[in-house]
Amino acid sequence: MADRRREGRRAGVPGRRRGGPDCREETAENWIAAFRKGAGGKVTAEFYDEGSYRQTVVLYLHATGQIKQIYVLPGPAEGRDVRRVNMREPDPAEATAVAPWVPKKPGELGSTMLP
Repeated sequence: MADRRREGRRAGVPGRRRGGPDCREETAENWIAAFRKGAGGKVTAEFYDEGSYRQTVVLYLHATGQIKQIYVLPGPAEGRDVRRVNMREPDPAEATAVAPWVPKKPGELGSTMLP
């Protein structure tokens, strides 16, 4: 039964919880479809904010010229310091959208590149 429900959500039949609290699979599928080629090559990451609550990370995928902004959230898990990536973008257009403030090239806001 669980397999049919999952297939139904993917197929867009009634009962699909698009954008609901558990849209991780849809978001992951969107990210894989949109960024697979670019993520296989050179990637530059720029980190914004200090990171104790939430850190914005901008990924530059050089092979495709794509840009992806993600939010990394800190949180304890079984006594360990871990980071989680916010994955709530079930709409493919949302997954590939670039915020207006995001620089088009790494370093445009004065970040430092380390070798």
